[in-house]
Amino acid sequence: MKLDKQTMFKIGGLIVFTVLVVACCFRFDVVISIITGLIGLFTPFLIGLVMAFIVNILMRFLERVIFGNRFAKKKRLLQKIKRPVSIVLAILLILGVVLAVFWIVVPQLGDAATNAISNLESAVPRLKSWLHVQLSAYPDILEKVDTIFGKEPNWPMLFSNVITFLKSGSIGGLDEMFSTASAMVGELITSVSTFVIAFVFACYILGQKEKLRGQTARVVRAFLPKPGADWLAKLYHLCSRTFSSFITGQCLEACILFMIYFAVLAIGGFPYAVLIAVIVAFMSFIPIFGCYLSCIIGALLILTVSSFQAIVFVILFIIIQQIEGNMIYPRVVGGSIGLPGIWVLLAVSVGGSLFGIVGMLAFIPLTSVVYTLVREEVHKRMERKQMIS
Repeated sequence: MKLDKQTMFKIGGLIVFTVLVVACCFRFDVVISIITGLIGLFTPFLIGLVMAFIVNILMRFLERVIFGNRFAKKKRLLQKIKRPVSIVLAILLILGVVLAVFWIVVPQLGDAATNAISNLESAVPRLKSWLHVQLSAYPDILEKVDTIFGKEPNWPMLFSNVITFLKSGSIGGLDEMFSTASAMVGELITSVSTFVIAFVFACYILGQKEKLRGQTARVVRAFLPKPGADWLAKLYHLCSRTFSSFITGQCLEACILFMIYFAVLAIGGFPYAVLIAVIVAFMSFIPIFGCYLSCIIGALLILTVSSFQAIVFVILFIIIQQIEGNMIYPRVVGGSIGLPGIWVLLAVSVGGSLFGIVGMLAFIPLTSVVYTLVREEVHKRMERKQMIS
């Protein structure tokens, strides 16, 4: 074997790789701490990348709609200002949606809390009485209902005990309160600074994305052979297309669900129609489990006003979810990722166990990318075998 420069480089790479593998095996805790520290160090920039990717979807749409016509293409001034104008409009639209949701939801949450507190004493006995009327022909079930509900709680004594506990806690644990408040202030300052850095980084990426993309492509092609660089470019476009389609489909589905639930609940005279519709729309971003959570929250909110309407809401929710799962989701979101249902369930389970709700969302398009690559490779290998045979 010739010990030329290229061979020595490969041997050195193998030695470094072996050392890293051994270090990972024997000092796994140190490796995890280093990785965690690096993630914490680059957290603002990672958040900025995510923000830039999401805003870029809306920004491209605005550039195409506002500055993509023949008149705008002929005006040099409009072409110069289209990027900053589109960035500002996209950020304002997203901020407007968030503020509108808070403006709608917060007052209704206040009303729901006030109503729940005022009706707390009568809600449980009313539900118990309604169950007694409906299940009067089933004494065995009624006995179990009485066992579940038990004796009616002494609400005045309960509220008095809570107030006494809060008073004693506020006097006796003053130092703990100050330390907790200081920790909260520190966390708030850290979160605000992280958000500011991420926002500035995202705006820079959006403003210079073509330049940054070209520089990255040149670096990749300079250090990798042509097949590897071409494969990375293909992977980048596949990830960008899949994640963009998934986010767009999820947002569109959330809007459709909001309109359906708001129309049904408003026409049916249900309380908190807007609040429940917003909750269902936002919970739709959580795959599989989000619909069950929104059903439970909506039923509990309506239960503070009417137990009968709460049961009717659950029935309507099941009907609407069947329509959504069989007609809306496959056309709006399912077609955008091209992933079979069993793989969606696997992606949600693995992503949720590793990274929580964020993992549930990210692992679906990520699994779709892996599924597409594996499927293409399988097709290529099958075609080669058929050609050989």
